[in-house]
Amino acid sequence: MATAVVTGAGRGLGRAIADRLHAVGYDVVPTDVEGTDERLDVTDADACRALAARIQPDVWINNAGVLGAGDAATQGDDVIDRVVSVNLLGVMRGTRAAVEVMRTRQAGRGRGHVVNVGSLASWVPVPGECVYAATKAGVLSFTLGLEGELRAQGVTGIHFTVVCPDGMLTPMITDVIDDPAIAMTFTGLRLVEPDEVAVAVVKALRRPRRIVSVPKWRGAQVRAIGMVPDAVLRAAPIFTRLGQAQQDRVRRGR
Repeated sequence: MATAVVTGAGRGLGRAIADRLHAVGYDVVPTDVEGTDERLDVTDADACRALAARIQPDVWINNAGVLGAGDAATQGDDVIDRVVSVNLLGVMRGTRAAVEVMRTRQAGRGRGHVVNVGSLASWVPVPGECVYAATKAGVLSFTLGLEGELRAQGVTGIHFTVVCPDGMLTPMITDVIDDPAIAMTFTGLRLVEPDEVAVAVVKALRRPRRIVSVPKWRGAQVRAIGMVPDAVLRAAPIFTRLGQAQQDRVRRGR
């Protein structure tokens, strides 16, 4: 039975991923700072390495994340530090810990799969959530770059996937649903359900892909839009108003 570590699994997407993996036969180790039997703070590099050495995972899923929405030019340094430490450095720490274990397998060619949860916000300007979006863009860049480094070293048996969901109905959003800064989260036709993303993770483990967008069509749309950043910035007020209207509808429907 393959073993999978899931970070940030105390609630929301992490819990949905852990449940889906368990349902398809994985021995799942859900981790979080609270709400799970196995405690892991992804800001602690030594703790990540110790867990990987003890569990010897076949799959490591870096899901832990925080939002930290607001005016990036004026919000507190502590907020920005936490968003970067959890969302980007936490992914780096978890990935490095997993790779340290996985690369020794199969005579040095490696074996395992690291899944990093990114965001469609990686591809476009996201006013109100630009620090969050920057960390997710960093996750994408780091993941693909690290795979390239390992392949150059002959470590070809470790798969890497970045899962990029659209705005998602998780506690990270619902806890601050009245905050106008998160309006851009609501610019899709609807918010994605965590289980949709969990299903995509399971599919990527069965048939590895480097980048998975959820929903797929929205990923293609956002990437195309991201190719014309000047137009996106000019249209940002329109997207913000559309997002606010959708945000109001979701809030009223809760």
